[in-house]
Amino acid sequence: MNNVNPRDYRWNSFNVLISTFEIFISSKVRRNDVKDDDPDLPRLRITRFPYEDLKAMTGDFNINLGEGGFGSVFLGILPSGIRVAVKCLDGFGQIRRSFLVKAGTIGTIHHVNLVRILGFCAEKSHRLLVYEYMCNGSFDKWIFHNDQEFDLCWQVRRKIIVDIAKGLDELHEECHQKIIHLDIKPQHILVDEHFNAKLAYFGLSKLIDKDQSHVITTMQGTHGYLALEWLSFVIKEKVDVYSFGIVMLEILCGRKNVDHSLPSDEVHMLTLFQVQSRIRTTIGHD
Repeated sequence: MNNVNPRDYRWNSFNVLISTFEIFISSKVRRNDVKDDDPDLPRLRITRFPYEDLKAMTGDFNINLGEGGFGSVFLGILPSGIRVAVKCLDGFGQIRRSFLVKAGTIGTIHHVNLVRILGFCAEKSHRLLVYEYMCNGSFDKWIFHNDQEFDLCWQVRRKIIVDIAKGLDELHEECHQKIIHLDIKPQHILVDEHFNAKLAYFGLSKLIDKDQSHVITTMQGTHGYLALEWLSFVIKEKVDVYSFGIVMLEILCGRKNVDHSLPSDEVHMLTLFQVQSRIRTTIGHD
């Protein structure tokens, strides 16, 4: 039997103890990472990006594409060279729930008129979504402007109206659950290089089972695009249809529904239509 040097034995035991301690610490860190995440995140069926990877892809979040609902959007470039839009979500609570709605539900829908969610990041306090990049940005700059460069012909305007309608039909009729967007407006319509329009930013979205006719929720959305149903807090997909109607009028008229820079009797676009309707009715009776 070989003699064992007590010093070597103690040294080897010490190394084993250190290694065990390192494994324990490492596993504890990993457990803490998981603990801080939402329990539903492992079930999401889209790509999960490490935060450091997204930080590198965006050049440390260098190019700001704009401020969307619940956070800022930055330009990123995937290793393949494809450009993406990376949205950094702010806060928790409702933001965490909206994050799961977006990543878990909208991320599984592939429709030509809905902006695709390509992936997400959830590490500690970081919550980010990776969207397909739309080079022509949000649609508001194409209809609310004083620059002839952004003028769109009627054929393009008509196409964009049809694209939005198709996107809403997908959300309301074709998905496993009805999805009510709740914040349809030009800023939430993105345009690609071919002027295909896509609905985006589903932070306020609500899911309704097919056998449900409505959902009860607090008032949300943007002033000027809210249907009268919001007064009762009993919401159906019709609230999106109303908002879509307002957007359609804005596209056709080339002005905002509510514009406080105009004279007081022209601030509200719908008021002008109501006045014209009364005039036509009066003339018809005469």
